[in-house]
Amino acid sequence: MTAFGLLAVALTVLVVRLVGEAATGDIPADLVWTFLGLSTIGQLPMVLVLGGFAGVLLTIQRLARDSEWVVWRASGMARWRFYDPLMAFAFSLAAGVLWLTLWVSPWAERQKAELEASAAARDETQSVAPGVFRESGDGRRVFFVTPGKDGTQQVFARLQREGRTTVVLAADAELFQREGAQWVRLRDGRRYDEGDAPLAFRVERFAWQELRLRASSSEVPKFKMKAAPLAQLLLAAGRVERAELARRLGLPLAAVLLVLMALPLGEAGPRTSKGYALVLAVLIFVAYTNFISVSYGWIARGRLGFWEGLALPHAMALLAWIGLMRWRSRRG
Repeated sequence: MTAFGLLAVALTVLVVRLVGEAATGDIPADLVWTFLGLSTIGQLPMVLVLGGFAGVLLTIQRLARDSEWVVWRASGMARWRFYDPLMAFAFSLAAGVLWLTLWVSPWAERQKAELEASAAARDETQSVAPGVFRESGDGRRVFFVTPGKDGTQQVFARLQREGRTTVVLAADAELFQREGAQWVRLRDGRRYDEGDAPLAFRVERFAWQELRLRASSSEVPKFKMKAAPLAQLLLAAGRVERAELARRLGLPLAAVLLVLMALPLGEAGPRTSKGYALVLAVLIFVAYTNFISVSYGWIARGRLGFWEGLALPHAMALLAWIGLMRWRSRRG
């Protein structure tokens, strides 16, 4: 349930961000839900790691509050025996996170990049409905189409060029490709170009006129390193590829070590306040995940090797767990 609650929070944040991008024209409105699904897949590894850590911590605290922990400890059950079921859960969680980070999340990132490229390559007039104003993604072109009586399409277009406004009215329009770009041919219309003086326009009549809409070079998807397949990371010798591989392997290791630390953090007497343990758990999680990101940057900049950068944050987390266990043993 903890993971579902965290996922609901992450989904709410994603919906607000994607709706804002759709409102500004960065992504098409009809692809918002598709982007939401792919973005959710990318957020799942971190949500599962945090959900597993919080779930184990709250469960141990509940056992302590109900005095079950005290009964088990008084019956002679060693603290280490509690790690048998916890490790089964932790390794299962780590296997799922590893599968997501190595294969599923990169696939989702590639799908997002392809959708962004295809959306950027769309012609502004393709999604124009009669009677609806359609603005281009950069805000420099606005089209309005009304159907004519003889099957033609009457077009209104507002263009922004070098800080000046141009208004075009045409009785018909036709889309075509030329030289790897999308063009529109306007027929039988008028063109109003803004002049230097206020409210001064130069008016021209034309039999036909052509406007270039968008080059096709934007159709090529630009993949980020997060979208790189696992084989590319394993075969490449670059520092950025090694840093990305260390980042993907770091989250499954973090899932195991955070579950280890949840036991001494959650163990307490029934009358002990649980607030300090929750605050300490949040600080540990934030510091741990941020240090993984810092080591990722150090590997990418060449300050650390792959194995050193991969092991450093988890070695510090392991030392923190040992310190928590010794502190809890002395208090017990």
